[in-house]
Amino acid sequence: MTKIDIVSGFLGAGKTTLIKKMLKEGFLGEKVVLIENEYGEIGIDGRLFKDFEIEVKEMYAGCICCTIAGDFTMALKEVIKLYEPDRVIIEPSGVGKLSDVVKACGQFVSKGQCDINMRITVVDGTKYKMYLKNFAEFYRDQLIHSNTIFISRTQNMKKDSINSILKDMRLYNKKGTIVSTDWDILSGSQVIEMSEKKERTELLDELKTAECSSRIRRITEPVTVSQVNKTSGHHADEIFKVWGVETANVFDKKHLYKILQELQNQPGFILRAKGILEVEERKWVQFDYVPDEITIRDIAPDYTGRICVIGENMNEDELTKLFGVMS
Repeated sequence: MTKIDIVSGFLGAGKTTLIKKMLKEGFLGEKVVLIENEYGEIGIDGRLFKDFEIEVKEMYAGCICCTIAGDFTMALKEVIKLYEPDRVIIEPSGVGKLSDVVKACGQFVSKGQCDINMRITVVDGTKYKMYLKNFAEFYRDQLIHSNTIFISRTQNMKKDSINSILKDMRLYNKKGTIVSTDWDILSGSQVIEMSEKKERTELLDELKTAECSSRIRRITEPVTVSQVNKTSGHHADEIFKVWGVETANVFDKKHLYKILQELQNQPGFILRAKGILEVEERKWVQFDYVPDEITIRDIAPDYTGRICVIGENMNEDELTKLFGVMS
C-alpha cells in the first residue's frame, strides 16, 4: 500500500529543506513521487528536486486544500495509478490547512488505496509567536493536526525561548512528537523514524470527525487578519495575496539583496518571497526571504527567471517597481 507523507508548515519554515534531507538520507531504494503545491502561478520549488531520482508533480495557482482541491484529488489518483509508488510526499502551500489536506486524502484511505503515514508540521521557531498571533487560524490548524512537529532554526535560539515554545505547542498538540534538536545532527532516517508513529485506527476516527464537521462558508466581504483571529473557516485565498512574474532580466547580486531588504518596508505584510534569477557573469541564484532573514545561493542555470511574493494587503504596482520587472 502506498504511504502518504504530508509535510506542512507556514511560509518559509523549512518544509523543502526537510523533505530534501529525507530524500537524500532516508528513502533510499524506494519509489517516491512528490506533489509540490505552489500558492502562486509561478513554479519555483519543483526545480529544487531535479537532482533527486523522483517524479515531481507540480500544482500551481492556489491551495490543494481549497482553491484547487478537485485538481489535487485527480492528481493523487493519477499518481497512485500511474507510478504505483512506495510513497507520495505532499508538500502543501505554506498557507494551506493541514486538516483539509488530510481530509482530501481520506477517500483514498477509506478505499484502501493508500495509508496516511507521516503528518509533519515544520515551524520556524524564531517566528513562532509572531505568526501564531497574526495568522492563528492557519497556524493552529497545522499544529493541531500533525503527529510530528519539527522546530527549525533552533540553532539560532536560546534554550529558554525553545522551552517556552515547547510548552505553548502542547496547548495545541498534546500527543505529537515535537523535535527541537538541530536538524544538522539528525540523519534523514532519524527524521523518518521520529515521524512514523501514528495508529491507523486513530487516523480513521479523525477523518470521520472531520467529514461530519465540514461546512462551506461563503465570504461576501474582504477578510482581515483581525477577523481571522476572531472567526474560523477561512481559506487561504481570502486572506493572502500572491504576486509572481517571469523575467529575463539580469540582476546585480548586491542590488538584489537590497531589494529583498526593502520588502519589509513595502505596504502590507510581506510574509515570503522566493525566486530564481540570472545575475551578473551569466550566473544564476536562488533567493529566499522571510521577515528578518534573507538567503541567496548559487544554482545551475534555469530556463528563465521567476519571482514569487506572498503576503497580506500587498501593493503589486510597488512590487513591480521594486524588482524593476514587467508584471
